[in-house]
Amino acid sequence: MICPDCHCDNIVGADVCEGCGASLTHREEITNALERGIIAHSVDVLCAKRPVCVSAATSVREAIDLMLKHQTGAVLVESDGEVAGIFTERDVLNDVSQDISQMSEGLEHHMTASPETITKNDSIAYAMHAMDVGGYRHLPVVDSNGMPTGIVSARDIMRFLCVRYANSRDDE
Repeated sequence: MICPDCHCDNIVGADVCEGCGASLTHREEITNALERGIIAHSVDVLCAKRPVCVSAATSVREAIDLMLKHQTGAVLVESDGEVAGIFTERDVLNDVSQDISQMSEGLEHHMTASPETITKNDSIAYAMHAMDVGGYRHLPVVDSNGMPTGIVSARDIMRFLCVRYANSRDDE
């Protein structure tokens, strides 16, 4: 059975998903438009930004300059055309800001290596679940070959929800 939350393939009859721990037996019927929408719509509708990609040798200072220039909260670290890591504004605040001398160091010392990725065909609900479980605010979007095609942020999802569902209400 495929878990509707994380898409993990579980053995038939499993009560709990092996991938994310979600219950596979007591699924409530989805009645409101917002919940139906995040399950029905794929990440592709979020118009994910083209990623700013750099190498692991790029300095922290250069990465911050690129994030400011491109008005993005993250850069992807590439190796052989695939995502090797991600460096975010959170890394700057929690790691680098403690010791300003690290600004000249390469990203390999400060990035999150081998980050979780999604595809444009994954549901928004799946992306939200991955962000929640992993504590992420940015998820790289990759194609079928693992090459980066975008980054989806929590802000992108919030913008979609606000625009799409601003006037909908639950009358329950």
